[in-house]
Amino acid sequence: MKRTPIIGITGYHVRGEEGYGGSFRGVPGQGFSVVGHDYIHAVQRAGGIPLGVPVGDVSHAHEVIEAVDGLILSGGEDIDPMLYGSHPDLRCWTIVPERDRFELALIEEALRQNKPLLAVCRGMQLVNVFFGGSLYLDLSDCPGEVLAHQVPRAPRWYTAHRVNLISPVLQQLYQAEQIETNSYHHQAVKAAGGGLQVAAVAEDGIVEGLVHPDHPQLLAIQWHPEMMAVRSEAGLIPFRWLVDTIRQRNGG
Repeated sequence: MKRTPIIGITGYHVRGEEGYGGSFRGVPGQGFSVVGHDYIHAVQRAGGIPLGVPVGDVSHAHEVIEAVDGLILSGGEDIDPMLYGSHPDLRCWTIVPERDRFELALIEEALRQNKPLLAVCRGMQLVNVFFGGSLYLDLSDCPGEVLAHQVPRAPRWYTAHRVNLISPVLQQLYQAEQIETNSYHHQAVKAAGGGLQVAAVAEDGIVEGLVHPDHPQLLAIQWHPEMMAVRSEAGLIPFRWLVDTIRQRNGG
């Protein structure tokens, strides 16, 4: 019997002083590692077993990646601007340096061990930083007229803008050259990291996808397909890519 792929999913790292009483149950001083249900359900529907990966010690990244068949770098907090040669300002949202460090180590190990990796939103931006790329600290820094890349009063699956698929990888996956996606980000890729290729752009030119020709097991996208999957089967396409890539890697 073929083993069902086990897919690690990173999540929010909520410090004890943040979470108690409002959005999270618990007692004062508790922290939380949180994986969204949308990711969990998308992985299950795509044929995988979801496994939450909390922020841990960087020295354990090797063993974490050994324990899973593939990895999803999820969305979440802002990436520390110091990692790409910038400085935080009042436009920054929550910064969690320990999550940044741990997930950078996970990326390194996933690439080294040739484990399939799907990077979503913040995950895509962190992949770019890993390869030496930079980010716009806020979309207001981008040149030209920029579309609204957040629609907070709409359902999470709502499609906010069109994305042009440049890479044959994404064109083949979606069987299209243009798709509509949701959007939940205020930062964006500025300069692509070494070896990375822009795979998709929004109508306003904002980078929406990255691939690396030397790492075909890596797919990075800016939108949130796990949220879109609540209403659309198209939302499952990246997750099915991940499961299929794992099965091909494992010989079936």
